[in-house]
Amino acid sequence: MKLILCFLLLLAQLSAASETPKSWSEWVSEGMALGVAGHNSAAALAFRQALTTAEGSQISHRQLVGIYDDLASAYADAGQYLESEHAYRRGLTIVERSEGRSSLDYALLLANMSRLPTHSGNRDETIALLREAVARHSQSASARELAVLRASLAEIFIDRKMYDEAEILLVDSQSDLAHLGTCRPTVQADLLNSLGELRFYQGLYDESIDLNVKSLRLLESTVSSNHPWLIVPLNNLAASYTKIGRLNDAHLTYKRAISVCEQSLGSDHPNCGSLLQNSAIVLRKLGHKREAKDAEARGREVQRASLRRAAVGATIDLAAFRGTTEPRK
Repeated sequence: MKLILCFLLLLAQLSAASETPKSWSEWVSEGMALGVAGHNSAAALAFRQALTTAEGSQISHRQLVGIYDDLASAYADAGQYLESEHAYRRGLTIVERSEGRSSLDYALLLANMSRLPTHSGNRDETIALLREAVARHSQSASARELAVLRASLAEIFIDRKMYDEAEILLVDSQSDLAHLGTCRPTVQADLLNSLGELRFYQGLYDESIDLNVKSLRLLESTVSSNHPWLIVPLNNLAASYTKIGRLNDAHLTYKRAISVCEQSLGSDHPNCGSLLQNSAIVLRKLGHKREAKDAEARGREVQRASLRRAAVGATIDLAAFRGTTEPRK
């Protein structure tokens, strides 16, 4: 019996040894597929494996930066924003050495990093670099690349209440993508969501709702029904519903957002805590005081647990979801 068992083990080892190791590009393809499916933590592991495999191989600086960009995006989609920023900064260091800070690749990485809720870099310097990049690369960059640069710059302007400047950038991006004809739905959805956010803060709630619904439809045609990319537009849609008194629609939308968050990121994720607290406001307006109290308590506990984890070095998501407060004047 022992001989048979040893023989089977040997066969298994020989079989494993005969398998051809994956190349870095195959790991990247696997990571991309996992990301589209909403398995962001697994996607991040695949991209990390791609980096490990790429060591010592014939890979260009641009390809290496592309892997760091993919890794950072996977971390961001998983809500691991500190890890995401670290990956972006590694990519930026490589690009600065190989292409310079005025390159398009540097601007695109900086644009993506600037949208992380934990990003604490020099915003004035970021604005200057992105403005210069839009002007410098307006003829050479693709419509998608320009849309990324403009949308990221617009997000900073919205945060600074510079709504007119943000609108010009977002409308220009929308026009560029329209002329392009075909574009990845996720890029279009992100742009629509940014426009919806702008309309919310301008007090144009009906327009905000229309844009958020369009954004959601595009995403739903691309990703699974519990993909984390759906969380922010769902939250934004619910906030606009609340503003115009469509409380039942707001309640159902928050309920779906919470479900997606718990399934994709885990019930202890701080985004779930933010959603629960936003939902509690609507429940209280509907007269469901006990449910509101329970949701508020759960949301606070999730946030406290996040802070406790942060105290021992775990990542904390500092995303400030738009709630039902009045738009910024």
